[in-house]
Parts: sequence; C-alpha cells; structure tokens
Amino acid sequence: MLYHEQSDDYRPLFWMQGRPIYANTLIIVGHILAFVVSALCISAYGYSNVASNLALSTPEIWRGQVWRLFSYVAFDPYFFQSRSLWFLISLILLYFFGREVEQFVGRRNYLKFYAALIIVPAVLLSLLGLVMVPQAYLNCGDVIFGVFVAFATIYPGAMPSFWIPLSARVLMWILLGISTLIDLAGHDYSSIFILWACSGVAYFSMRLIGAGHGSNWLMNWLEERRSERLARRHNLKVVQDRKATESIDAILEKISKHGVGSLDARERAALEEARANLLKRDQRSLPR
Repeated sequence: MLYHEQSDDYRPLFWMQGRPIYANTLIIVGHILAFVVSALCISAYGYSNVASNLALSTPEIWRGQVWRLFSYVAFDPYFFQSRSLWFLISLILLYFFGREVEQFVGRRNYLKFYAALIIVPAVLLSLLGLVMVPQAYLNCGDVIFGVFVAFATIYPGAMPSFWIPLSARVLMWILLGISTLIDLAGHDYSSIFILWACSGVAYFSMRLIGAGHGSNWLMNWLEERRSERLARRHNLKVVQDRKATESIDAILEKISKHGVGSLDARERAALEEARANLLKRDQRSLPR
C-alpha cells in the first residue's frame, strides 16, 4: 500500500486459493466480465443493438427499463469504436486508487460508495430528463474517475505519480477540466453531467465518511447546531425564570405591605401559577 490510513472494516470479502479477495478486486473482475459479455454480444448482435439496449437513456428509463441505471457502465464504447485503450488504463487506475480508498473507508462503505457512484448520477440524469431530453450515455470511465476523486479527497497532497510532480488534488482538477472541455467541444452534455455528478458523489461521500480534515465534518456541524439550540433554549428559560422570580418577589412584597386583598386578577393568577409550579417541582424531587 502507498498510504497507511486504514479502516477497521478493511478485510477481504473472501479467500480464493489462499489469496484475499477484496471488494475493489471484485469490482474490477465485474468490469472485466461485463466487458467480455458485451464483446460477445456485440459480435453476435452488432454494436448498435447492444449499445442501444445498455445505454443510459432517460426516455427508456421512464418507460420502465430500469436496468439502464447501472448497465451503462458495462463497457467503454471507444474501445470498440476506435480501439482506444482508455478502458484498460481505467482498470489499472481503479486497481491502484480503488484499493487505497477501500483501505481508508472499509469494505462495506466502499461497496456502498461504488454503488452510489453508479446509481446516483444515473438517477439525477433521469430526473433531468423530465424537463429536457439529454443524450444517451454509455461509459464506465467517469465512474472509475470518481474513485480517483475520492482518493484525492482523502489524500489531497499525495503525489500519485513519480513522473508528474503534481498533487492528487491538482491532477484531479486538471483532468476534470480537460475532460469537460473535450465533451463540451463535442456537445456531449450528458457526459459532462455524469462526470461532474460522479465527482460530486465521490467528494461528498468521502467527506461524510470523515476524509478532508480527519473528522466527520457534517456530524460535527450538526452537533454544533444542536448545542447552540440547546444553549439558546437554556438561556431563554433562565431569563424567563428570572423574570418570573422578580415578578413573584414584587407580588409577595406587595402582599406584605398591603395584604392579599390588594392583588389584582393578573397578580393572583401569576401567584397561583408559581405555587402550582413549585408543587410540581417538589413532587418530581420526591423519591419513588
């Protein structure tokens, strides 16, 4: 391992022939199997038929084809269209950076995180399809890039390459910018949406788990807000009790000088309320 932050839940899912199989390894095997099956189906039915049935198409999803919410990551279309090797490079990056993220968050959180990387952007794009019709999307590269964003969130100052003297955070922003400009030039707005959605899911998932400043910032923020509310309520109650005490003291002083008959209706009601509160307090203090 390159880095050493480790979750208590970082354990193999199972063992195979004496070798540990981690969640990230299983995800890589899943991508490879999906790629092989897709290649066989393309050979049998043609690329356009397979791609049209797997792509993330919002009109088809709203017609009930919900498998598209995850089938769109089955393969990288550029591999078959232009013999691009980005799919292989993506799997290598997933191997190196995915295991570091899994080591930090643990196997359960990592599996939930990777599922969120696939499902959440797809659902958001489908919701966007209610107001406009985005282009169909088919690629696994942006989801895998989300794992690198998670790595850069956990270890922003890390140098992931000995040949590129850039920190993970700087490299992440450079790659985000380049990919966005390429897709913008090709008017591929669905790819831009998925890219940034995956990046957002990765960033906020890691921050929720505790990356960033070494603490669970959201839980701390919520606890601070809760403490402030309780403090305000306590201060308000103290002020109210002080005012009530001062009011009763004034009433008792009036009684001592002029007698009970000098009290008006409002003062009598306040005195009776104070007596009732005192009785309740005494009853709560009695042992049961």
